Amino acid sequence: MTLRVKNYLSQLERRTHAELDRSAEKLVREEKRSVALLIAHLSEMSRRKTALELGYKSLFEYCVKKLRLSEGSVARRLRVANVARRVPRILVALAENTISLKVAGLLAPHLRASNADKLISECAGLTSRAVEQCLVAIEPRPLFRSSMRKQPARPTKPYPTAATAPGRSAEFHEAPNARPPTPPIMQPARPDTFNFRFSAGKKFKEKLERFAEVMGVEDPVQHQAVLLEAAVDLALLKKDPKKRLERRQKRESGRKTTESRARGGAGSAKVTEARSRYVAAAVRERVFARAGYQCEYRSRDGKRCSSRTGLELEHTRPFGVSPTHDEKLLKAFCGAHNRLAADRFYGDDFMKAKVAAARSRSG
Repeated sequence: MTLRVKNYLSQLERRTHAELDRSAEKLVREEKRSVALLIAHLSEMSRRKTALELGYKSLFEYCVKKLRLSEGSVARRLRVANVARRVPRILVALAENTISLKVAGLLAPHLRASNADKLISECAGLTSRAVEQCLVAIEPRPLFRSSMRKQPARPTKPYPTAATAPGRSAEFHEAPNARPPTPPIMQPARPDTFNFRFSAGKKFKEKLERFAEVMGVEDPVQHQAVLLEAAVDLALLKKDPKKRLERRQKRESGRKTTESRARGGAGSAKVTEARSRYVAAAVRERVFARAGYQCEYRSRDGKRCSSRTGLELEHTRPFGVSPTHDEKLLKAFCGAHNRLAADRFYGDDFMKAKVAAARSRSG
């Protein structure tokens, strides 16, 4: 079996990007169809109580122990199986890859014969988080009440560090707590309201209380949302490139400098050679704004990268060959696509050597 896998991996190395794309789509269609058929099986097995007949205490245990499925995926599959007979449309949507298994699991408790087509159509192609926001309009969640409290001390249990020799007392230490921490939460509770929950250190609490004093808020506990929104607004005002560009444009409004006239006739402007790789902040901000603060990389079929974080300036003519920062030749790329463009031009081995050299200098 291992040899077959190695041979298959070797075959994949010889395929083009387009061939890999087509085969991946085909495999996904086959996988989704298999998932839908399996859920149909589970629905029938649930109706007949097949798992009990086979000696398992539940269908869940049968799926985990006999079929060796992960517990999380079993829960979703059974949730869909429970409504599959009433609403077979959900299996069709799964098989056609209109919705994912996770989305199907979210929709299942809300599906009725009267709303299935509409709800599944509205959620087609959406992420699970987007679907959660749609569903709170049907079944709102309770809102969290603002609070601030110290987490209780974790229970500890003494345990010996080593085997105890006769006549010697054992050395005991506190055992680490095995219980995982409560996960953070950011989930919709109403169509226009979210519940948040997270843990933070003592310094954050002190900063929040001081921020409340600065903002003139009497009760920081009951006004945490107001304080955090104000803090985020202040951070965005300072860090958001959109805000920086707005401030720069406001400062420059009304002034007709030589630089602005050159930008107005950029189509005929002469490309000047740059003395260093440094790109002026004003140029960077205009390029990012022109890109809509999203990576501008597009695949051969026109698919644009969705990344909006860690944007970098990409020289469509590599700076090492054409040392200029002319805005017409600059684009906003995410780090991964910026590296991909460099790999294509200079070669993967050349770029690996450059990265290794940079790391050795910084290290």
